[in-house]
Amino acid sequence: MPVCKLAISNIAWHKQDDEAVYAAMQQNGFTGLEIAPTRVFPAQPYENLTAAALFGGYLKNRWGFAVPSLQSIWYGQTGSIFDRAQSEALLDYTAAAFQFAHNLNCPSLVFGCPKNRMRPLGADETAAEAFFRQAGSLAARYGVRLAIEANAPVYTNYLNGTAEAFDLVKRLDNPGLAVNLDLSTILAQGEHLQSFVEDLRYVSHVHISEPGLAPIQPRPEHKELALMLGAVGYQGYVSVEMAATDLETIRRTLAYIAEVFA
Repeated sequence: MPVCKLAISNIAWHKQDDEAVYAAMQQNGFTGLEIAPTRVFPAQPYENLTAAALFGGYLKNRWGFAVPSLQSIWYGQTGSIFDRAQSEALLDYTAAAFQFAHNLNCPSLVFGCPKNRMRPLGADETAAEAFFRQAGSLAARYGVRLAIEANAPVYTNYLNGTAEAFDLVKRLDNPGLAVNLDLSTILAQGEHLQSFVEDLRYVSHVHISEPGLAPIQPRPEHKELALMLGAVGYQGYVSVEMAATDLETIRRTLAYIAEVFA
């Protein structure tokens, strides 16, 4: 059995390869399928609540998979969390995402959304933190958590460092908020995993990823992370995240991550 529960995000391949990847996941002991909602339901995904429940049942009954996380939760949405008028509409949309996750028995939703969190020149964090407080309270009501992810400056100008994401979640102290620990950000920012050992209790999901979502490269940080998560008794999933690639790369990556976390 692996040290942690293993997953992979379905943005890493194309729909026609679903079953081939699912079979490779089973062969390598992966029990979680992270999903981008529009990858499964391209139009208005959060209106498909019954279909979401059916899809979750199919994954569980046919393949033995849980859905540990949603990502790309605001795909196609405009607006800014720094604009109070726009953030109201985004909050409503996020509440629908929480309901969708609840129907999938999915406990965590990654908040990346780099374009929607660009901080205007001279703006402070007040409006953004008000948004996260409200979103966290809504998430708790649905029994899920919004996992805030640090994104490198190439994507956005707010919450660029992993320490900033942890600081925000600790400061707001909301049961509906957590951190998505993203390895690509740690690598891009030159951060060190050991810096975050004391904060791992705030993590609800982990992404094994490369800067630019390139294919996963073998790195010593992977084993270091496996040892750290095992030492603190992390109960969530570790999920492979990369841009769409070929089946052979997927199979090789699944086998490698399964070996690292064995």
